[in-house]
Amino acid sequence: MPEKFENIQAVIFDLGDTLIQGNFTAGAIDDIWEEIYRQLINPAQESTVPELARLREAWKEHVQSAMARTWREKTEQEVDFFPLVQQAFRSAGIAQAEDPEFLRQVISLEHRLIYERVVSVAPEAIATLRELHRRGYLLGLVSNFCNLPEVAYANIRQVGLLEFFDHTILSCEIGWRKPALLIYQEMINRLGVPAEAILFVGDRLIEDVQGPQKLGMRAVQAVHFRHEEPNPQIHPDAVIDRLDRVLSLLS
Repeated sequence: MPEKFENIQAVIFDLGDTLIQGNFTAGAIDDIWEEIYRQLINPAQESTVPELARLREAWKEHVQSAMARTWREKTEQEVDFFPLVQQAFRSAGIAQAEDPEFLRQVISLEHRLIYERVVSVAPEAIATLRELHRRGYLLGLVSNFCNLPEVAYANIRQVGLLEFFDHTILSCEIGWRKPALLIYQEMINRLGVPAEAILFVGDRLIEDVQGPQKLGMRAVQAVHFRHEEPNPQIHPDAVIDRLDRVLSLLS
């Protein structure tokens, strides 16, 4: 166990694979899209409406591929999610592609069902956040979340996490993704404490360790959901295999 971090005033958390986990390629996603198709896209079961399989292929081509590319290429500027969805619906030949409110309903329902059926919160997350709050630490959340901001915030609230954070910054609302230094600096500004008084906790070496360290924060790699291969150029200040172990790192 490393030595305790001293003089920490604030703790920032990543979201995906740190506080929550979800297999977004599992069979449950197929069931969710079948429900969306029945409820919103073709409730009358009209033969003239393109089949769900056509939409799913278009979604993979226009939405999933763009999102995967941001992770693969470490893109720092967030992509605009809504036009990707609209292009997928247009490509599939679905007439409601030109109805923004309809598309927002689809996006909202998809993510509400995903966070209801697929996403799980780390077992120690709530207790850890509650204890940090009790000890008087400021809490922040910084996440690469490509979606509509209102949907993203609804999802985080849905799983019972939003209430714990003094400040939350999502890439879809600020336009920048980790590891862009701008997103970390904005959180530092909002917290109102020096970077050296902040601890960042996340699973990814580049986005959650190297990025925060560049601005002077201490960084803890959380490996309870996923564990990246070591990078000889990136050195976490500590590594934890349970979220609540962060508590023992703080004096």
